[in-house]
Amino acid sequence: MVLKMKKLLMIIVLGLLWSGIANAETMSDEKCGELAADAKTDWAAQMIFDDCYGHKKVMLSFQYDEYLTCAIKAGKARTETAARNIYNDCT
Repeated sequence: MVLKMKKLLMIIVLGLLWSGIANAETMSDEKCGELAADAKTDWAAQMIFDDCYGHKKVMLSFQYDEYLTCAIKAGKARTETAARNIYNDCT
């Protein structure tokens, strides 16, 4: 019985951490700047920074929302036109 309760408690704690309820902080400007610095175009860097601003802090990159993920993908494009197309197709 005690083992089941510990297991249930662990699931609840991990669920709270996973969902972000336990950590409601937003990403810092420094972290947003680091993400934007990897972009190959100024437009993509601005989109990354804009989508990152106010985004909740996450532990892993796959937890970013759709818009920030698309902006990061667009940041890998070499031209602004390609970046815009990637971002628009993704969102």
